Amino acid sequence: MIATVSSLHIYPDSDAPGQELDAVEMTPTGPEGNRSKKHAVHLVSVDAYVASHPKANIVLDVETTTLEGLVGRVVQIGECRLTVTQKPSQCAGVYAEVLEPGTVRVDDLLKVAGPA
Repeated sequence: MIATVSSLHIYPDSDAPGQELDAVEMTPTGPEGNRSKKHAVHLVSVDAYVASHPKANIVLDVETTTLEGLVGRVVQIGECRLTVTQKPSQCAGVYAEVLEPGTVRVDDLLKVAGPA
């Protein structure tokens, strides 16, 4: 399965609006400049995303059910490798942890690399 990154977002402060970026460095703790959170990265599908979506970092042009099916898998997005860990309990998308840091850009492809 292949998807494309539609947009990237960071949320430096919990009370402030997010910032949309063309590229972001994924560090071991999540997107550079993002405030510290329990889960390093929040991915959502473009069909579940709205401008006020709560703190999604990577928006992908893939169906929500397909994205949720990646739980337990390793994915490559740009130069970064992520392990998709779980579905959030109160919002759309999936959470992931950073296996290999690297740059992620708008229009980068998401590729399934294998099981976690």
